[in-house]
Amino acid sequence: MRRMSGGSAYSGKLPLGCQLCAKGGKMVLFVSGICDAKCFYCPLSEPKKMKDVMYADEMPLKNMKDAIYEARMISATGTGITGGDPLKYYQRTSEYIKILKEEFGSEHHIHLYTISGTQKAIETVAKAGLDEIRFHPPEEIWSMMDRSVFKDRIKWSRDNGMSVGIEVPSLPGRTKDTQDLIEFARKMDLDFINLNELEFSETNYGNLLGRGYQIKSDYESGATGSQSLAINMVRQFPDFTVHYCSAAFKDGVQLKNRLKRRAKNVARDIDVITKDGTIIRGIVEGGDVIEMRDRLISIGMDPASIHVNPVKKRLEVPPWMLEDIKNSVDYEMYEVEEYPTWDALEVERVKI
Repeated sequence: MRRMSGGSAYSGKLPLGCQLCAKGGKMVLFVSGICDAKCFYCPLSEPKKMKDVMYADEMPLKNMKDAIYEARMISATGTGITGGDPLKYYQRTSEYIKILKEEFGSEHHIHLYTISGTQKAIETVAKAGLDEIRFHPPEEIWSMMDRSVFKDRIKWSRDNGMSVGIEVPSLPGRTKDTQDLIEFARKMDLDFINLNELEFSETNYGNLLGRGYQIKSDYESGATGSQSLAINMVRQFPDFTVHYCSAAFKDGVQLKNRLKRRAKNVARDIDVITKDGTIIRGIVEGGDVIEMRDRLISIGMDPASIHVNPVKKRLEVPPWMLEDIKNSVDYEMYEVEEYPTWDALEVERVKI
């Protein structure tokens, strides 16, 4: 068993899609929130759940040009396609795959998560260039996979040259079912099985509590017992690739590495990048942006060091200059820490 950051671990060989994701190199392309399954643990947020919307990472998309922009902003080496169920509208998804391959080349690794898959759908996305498919069988059939349609789906995927795996949450109390699922994966000679830490979200919180699951702590989203079950599975199957991915790894490693990649591409000379990949900006507020800009120039600031943000109705300046100018103008000034993402989520604000 090989240990990773955040409590994650794996046996065998880590899937390529996961290797790239760990480095922050995978763009998450959310193609639609529509899904025919009714998984009780589905963590999708209200703006996405059962909504036919598209996102690339945090960015809502109008078209694939926006997705290509986001991929370039994180210097993406691959894409993970998710939903909903991306095969619900497989023709649309296949077009997205073609666009990404045409834009970034065949080496741009693309994997996809699905709970479904007709032979036609699987053949179509494979022909478009899909490299890796991850099936998500419903938890009620984990112990009877031999009699399920997933045997055919796996065969169709293999016949079309794709890497094939299974990805499901690690459900506390379901040890026997999880063992059966892994045994099935071994017998089918799949490339891997990923066990994700079961996480509480705003939309599944009631369902999880109603089934007796408990959250680990006030500052962790994982369910009690999910990690220990998954680690036991990794230990029990040393001759097969069982990969446990923790919530802490997703947030503390995957996300952080993606933020660092994006920060390098979006940060300006007036910004400061932190070791966590966030950006420190100097903010001037409290007046008309043009008038504030003219005032700062009048006290000697270089116009090139002043950025007007009309959306947030503020000026963005080098944070190291705030102390020098705060006594010269009557405006509100802050040192703000933000994510380098499309939505520029604010992490902290300190008044100067």
